[in-house]
Amino acid sequence: MLLFAMHNPERVLETRIGVVSELEKLRKHGPWGLNFPSDLEQCFERDTAKPRSMRLWREGLIAIVVFNACLVVDNLLVRDAMLHSIVQHTVIVTPLALLVNALMLLNPPRWLREGSVGLATILICFINLKLEGSNTPATALFGVICLLIMVLFSGVVMRLRFHYAAVAMGSMLAGGLWFAKHATGLRASEQTVAGSLMVIGAAMVLTATYSLEREERLSYLLCLQSDLQGADLFKMNAELERLSNVDKLTGLPNRRSLESRFETLWVEGERLGTSLSAIVIDVDHFKVINDVYGHLYGDEALRRIAGLLPQALRGQEDFAGRFGGEEFVILLPNTDRETALGVADRVRRLVEVAGTPVTEHPSGETMLWATVSCGVSLCVPDGKFHRDNLLRAADKALYEAKGNGRNRVEFKECEWELRVSESRAGRRSGSRLLAKLTVRRDKSGAQPAHQAS
Repeated sequence: MLLFAMHNPERVLETRIGVVSELEKLRKHGPWGLNFPSDLEQCFERDTAKPRSMRLWREGLIAIVVFNACLVVDNLLVRDAMLHSIVQHTVIVTPLALLVNALMLLNPPRWLREGSVGLATILICFINLKLEGSNTPATALFGVICLLIMVLFSGVVMRLRFHYAAVAMGSMLAGGLWFAKHATGLRASEQTVAGSLMVIGAAMVLTATYSLEREERLSYLLCLQSDLQGADLFKMNAELERLSNVDKLTGLPNRRSLESRFETLWVEGERLGTSLSAIVIDVDHFKVINDVYGHLYGDEALRRIAGLLPQALRGQEDFAGRFGGEEFVILLPNTDRETALGVADRVRRLVEVAGTPVTEHPSGETMLWATVSCGVSLCVPDGKFHRDNLLRAADKALYEAKGNGRNRVEFKECEWELRVSESRAGRRSGSRLLAKLTVRRDKSGAQPAHQAS
């Protein structure tokens, strides 16, 4: 709500330090100037300008209505004595107040907003002092009361910014003291009392104005600090969410992310009636590679292969993730058989050319080249069947590729099996079945090449 444009980390850090610093000042001492550093002050004004203008307009309109209602009541109660004064107030004060009030609807800049309200209160105060007169103690008393009301109105009701309020109240107080000194209806002692009342009243209201603005600025800083903390928390949560869906070794989406994306694409394909293809990829002779060159080399090989997979995809809708161990899965929405086979073969060729990390055998020649086998399957999602059947078919195709010599692509039709009820005893989820297939393949990987299926 209160955050302003900050597009680089240094600016965010400076703002956070500035907010903390100003919070400490306001909590402990409270700066008399009630001004933030330049950038923070601009932010404060921009965030509060429109709501403040609307509040001034709303409360000013209420004050005008109440003022004119009081004039009507005065006219009804003391028709002859007050009629002249009432007419003058209505003709002079009300149009001026309406003009300044209408200006607030335009959301003027700070100097015009605060200055116009302050100037209007000064003029209305002087007009009241002039119209009430000072020939009798009663009229002089009315003038003093009008001044105190205007001071209270500008400082507490309209809540002018402190500097503008100080200028407006000082001007009204100077006019009130001059009025009391020249009030012919007041004795010298009464003039002193009237002047003292005005000084004390103005000082109390000005103190209240300072406290109100100080609390407003403190609340703003607390809200701004909360926004900054909320932004930090959002970034940390987003980063945690990203890390929880990314495989640390390869940088590809992990198994959790794969299952989530698989479910989304399945539901979308079921809704639109479009096909969904799956490619299961397995690194050939990965156990042998690990045994010959070490696990660090095997990790580097997985990273290189993972870096090549996105290059084989068609666009952002396609998905490539690590399934576990040396296995990867690619999901291709809205594809036909030829396209899916083409993507799988592109993966195979990329790995064959660039998937082997640089290392040298003691004899000076590279001993093993990293290659992959790919199993492909395709289906049109149907709510009557479980999506794991698609991966099961692609997994069987992968076993055929392994059995037919590795470093090749095989396709197998998706064999539909009706979904088993969740209440059936001994039900096994698709993820558990796929985990068993993975374990079985790991075991078979330790066998000689001619025995692996």
